[in-house]
Amino acid sequence: MSRETVSATQEFVAFESIRVADQASLSKTITEEDVRAFAALSGDFNPLHMEEHFARETHFQRRVVHGMLVASYVSTLVGMHLPGPGALWTRQNFQWNAPVFLGDTLRITLEVTHKSEASRALTIAIKAVNQNGKAVMEGDGAVVLMETRKQAQEPPLAQRLAFVSGGAKGIGAAIVKGLAEAEAAVVVNYLRDSQSANNLCDSIRSNGGRAMAVQADVNDPQAVARATEEAAARFGQPVDVLVNNAGAAFAPRPFLETAWDDFQAQLDVHLRGAFNCCQAVIPGMIAQKSGRIVNIGSAFAWNNPPAQWATLVTAKSALNALTRSLAAEFGPQGLKINMVSPGMTETDSISSVPERLRKVHAMRTPLRRLATPEDVARAVVFLCGDGGQFLTGTDIPVCGGDTM
Repeated sequence: MSRETVSATQEFVAFESIRVADQASLSKTITEEDVRAFAALSGDFNPLHMEEHFARETHFQRRVVHGMLVASYVSTLVGMHLPGPGALWTRQNFQWNAPVFLGDTLRITLEVTHKSEASRALTIAIKAVNQNGKAVMEGDGAVVLMETRKQAQEPPLAQRLAFVSGGAKGIGAAIVKGLAEAEAAVVVNYLRDSQSANNLCDSIRSNGGRAMAVQADVNDPQAVARATEEAAARFGQPVDVLVNNAGAAFAPRPFLETAWDDFQAQLDVHLRGAFNCCQAVIPGMIAQKSGRIVNIGSAFAWNNPPAQWATLVTAKSALNALTRSLAAEFGPQGLKINMVSPGMTETDSISSVPERLRKVHAMRTPLRRLATPEDVARAVVFLCGDGGQFLTGTDIPVCGGDTM
């Protein structure tokens, strides 16, 4: 796309509309008034620019225009045309190949050579040519495009559709209930326990809420896509809240007695499952420039992990890295992606942990108890609601102070 500088927009430019190879140009004849105005502004009254008799004593034989006066027209292009209002220089590199004289007519052109969505930055190539076709100046630079401070209006939780993987029991069920109490429509994803999932949905609907159960193995991208599409069709809107809670059976095991398959089992559910769910819903979130994703981690992946927990800690640590990476990539599109990391929580999943160890763990925690599923759910609902407006890439440990 080429942009002739006939008129300039006075509104913030949509960064998404700019493409590599876009160009903008302007033509300018350098006048005496231009030179004197630039000298007054810059304080550069070098007689080579300002005094005819001085310039005639040089090999140029006439006055030479300030080089930075020529460069200032590049600033005009950047600030008013491409990208346009809201653009700021971060780097400039100019090379002057030939002098510019009073009366010369220049055509200054810039072209976008690289675009970074994450940083809203553009790299540009610059060229100025005189009336004889001679390139008098070339260079490159980088600019960033600011965003208006006006915040996009995000829908409240009551207008959102939430998909909770592994939502039939335990922490997942508490999250589903918390989101439903906040009046979100909820999708209870389950793998095998259809009875628990349907009973949970019945309970929510009996209290005036909106809920549906949907079976899908999060390891299967096609199944996840079908589940999210079914939910969108049922409620008439895309999934714009995702809670990656699905987990795999876990028991501590000495590393030397651990097979790679044990690691793979944890990675497949915690990391691959979250990957599949994110890929299914993020395009819809981008389209409406709004979305919340909360990944359920583990406080045991913080600081010093417990011995013999390598498989779970590795998978949850990888999920944390995915959380931060996606937060950085999709923040400019309006998505907030965070993690909640429970400590030891009173659910069936810790049935293999001896009662004595549970009590020891509770007593070393400043709040002197284990977490409950409702503790975790409250943190998730906070991030999915108004409280999470300016939070992304963060990990909230819900562990009563065991991790600080």
